[in-house]
Amino acid sequence: MNVLSGSFSRRAWLRAAAATTATASFGATWAQAFPARPFRIVVPWAAGGSVDIAGRVVGEALHAALGQPGVVENMPGAAGTIGADQVAKAVADGHTLLIGTSSMAIDVAGGRKTPYELQRDLLPVALVADTHSIVLVPPGSPYRTLADLIAAARAKPGELTYGTQGVGSPAHLFSELFCQAAQIKMLHVPYSRTRPAADLIAGRLSVMFATAPSSIGQVKGSVLRPLAVTGSRRLAALPDVPTVAQAGVPGYEAGQWVGVFAPAATPVPVVERLSQEITAAVSSAPVTRLLEDRALEPRTAASPAMRKIVAEEIDKWAAVMRTGGIKLEA
Repeated sequence: MNVLSGSFSRRAWLRAAAATTATASFGATWAQAFPARPFRIVVPWAAGGSVDIAGRVVGEALHAALGQPGVVENMPGAAGTIGADQVAKAVADGHTLLIGTSSMAIDVAGGRKTPYELQRDLLPVALVADTHSIVLVPPGSPYRTLADLIAAARAKPGELTYGTQGVGSPAHLFSELFCQAAQIKMLHVPYSRTRPAADLIAGRLSVMFATAPSSIGQVKGSVLRPLAVTGSRRLAALPDVPTVAQAGVPGYEAGQWVGVFAPAATPVPVVERLSQEITAAVSSAPVTRLLEDRALEPRTAASPAMRKIVAEEIDKWAAVMRTGGIKLEA
């Protein structure tokens, strides 16, 4: 079966929904005693990053609302696959949760093999935030606006360079989507063991799409110049920087969502309770401020809406990869 098919995406989520509905009668009774022990919150990335921050927000929210602590377990490795697989195979009782990102949808969109199947083995619970990126140029760059960059790329097709963390990375796809939407060609320079930011600062790259949490300090310190942000709205931390759409590429939007997943067979009432408490916490003023202070955009969506968002992301990035001829590494 073709995992890039939009109809497959929808059918897979419907099958997952049907499976969990079948356990709802049992779950409604069992959920009265939920939670029975501390939550294990698996963050499949290293401590200190935006995904880790989201995990700690979720842990604190569940502790405050449900009385059991949320213990964050950082499990980096294999681009998040190791941690995701742990949760996919965990007991489906709502006590083991994953902080996942849109990288999981990119893996499905590109047909990358993983030890679990996202749409079969994991159930979306609630969104927490979006991590948008900033279009950055070196401080000495002649491009002072996004229009300048686009004009230069059109005048010199394939000569301007952009760096990313590798083929199929979110930064690669955000950049490729930009090139497709703006009808320009730029040269992709993938990095693996080193960070492209150093080469951008030194002027060896023309431009880079970097996540806001990782680059906001360099922007505010005038180490890098921002041209635009990739989200649908301006960042609270950079209110004077336009979105890509506002700067001349209508319809462009790209971001990395961060959300909570549970094993697929988790009872529906448990998922609904978790979704309710996480959404309430993210909507609160203190958590909103905490996320925005770290250049994250709070974003809420309960389980059904999140399933739809994940399926749409799979379709979106599959189309970008097909158009750009991008093949993910196995």
